[in-house]
Amino acid sequence: MRVIPIVPRGFCPGVVHAIRLVEQALKDPHTEKPIYVLGMIVHNRHVVDKLNAEGAIFLDDALKTKAEWIDSISSGTIIITAHGVAPHLVQRIHEKGLSLIDGTCRDVTRTHELIRNHLQLGFQIIYIGKRLHPESSAVCGIDPGIILVESEEDISNLMIPNPNIFVTNQTTFSQYDIQPILDAIGKQFTEAIIQNEICDSTRVRQQAITQFNHDVDLCYIVGDPKSNNTRNLAKVSAEVTQTNTIQIQSVADIDTRDLIGVETVSVSSGASTPPELTKAVIDFLTHYQGK
Repeated sequence: MRVIPIVPRGFCPGVVHAIRLVEQALKDPHTEKPIYVLGMIVHNRHVVDKLNAEGAIFLDDALKTKAEWIDSISSGTIIITAHGVAPHLVQRIHEKGLSLIDGTCRDVTRTHELIRNHLQLGFQIIYIGKRLHPESSAVCGIDPGIILVESEEDISNLMIPNPNIFVTNQTTFSQYDIQPILDAIGKQFTEAIIQNEICDSTRVRQQAITQFNHDVDLCYIVGDPKSNNTRNLAKVSAEVTQTNTIQIQSVADIDTRDLIGVETVSVSSGASTPPELTKAVIDFLTHYQGK
């Protein structure tokens, strides 16, 4: 069986930065303890479990809002995840007198700055993103007037009297899903300013899938189910390249029955997937002899 390890794969710079901040905070004797992380620092359970074992406390229970979590803490340091948070939450952290470490990905921060700049100029903001995703929630928390859209269907119902419209998007959105939405916005609001903010790490990984998935019988995408960029990689593999695709979290999820009759298999991973997990999958497939 031929194995194609698709590159690039492994952690993107934003993920590396966020994880490093947590590790440094845990080791630094001058950083006020305990160390809390407001959500999953990145969307990968293996990363979260490892940091939790080292002492980080993750505030990621769906029964509580981020504001409620902040209010429940009386001391220590709160780390903002790579996805960013709404400004009022940052303000609340300061009001509580807690130490703050900002792990927001620089690409997400740039998107926030673009939105703030255009709000100050009087623009109506349309934001393309996944509802309830932490990155989208953070953006919508910047201003209550921001309009969130997820699909083309959301565009046709929009009535925006403001002729000044600025459009941008979640950084991990699929470049193949976003284009029809952008086309629909451009058709309905011909004067809209559109700034596509899909990050380079997301873009190049999706492009690599389309480049390498030729004459491939099966493609494994390694990553956490909560990871939006991982799910989009799997979607690109299945829908754009028409390849039989299976998303797994680790080598333990491989069902060898899926390998029956497979001559060529490709492997990629989300930007928040630890490299060692993907390597283990590649090694297993490389040495797999079948039954």
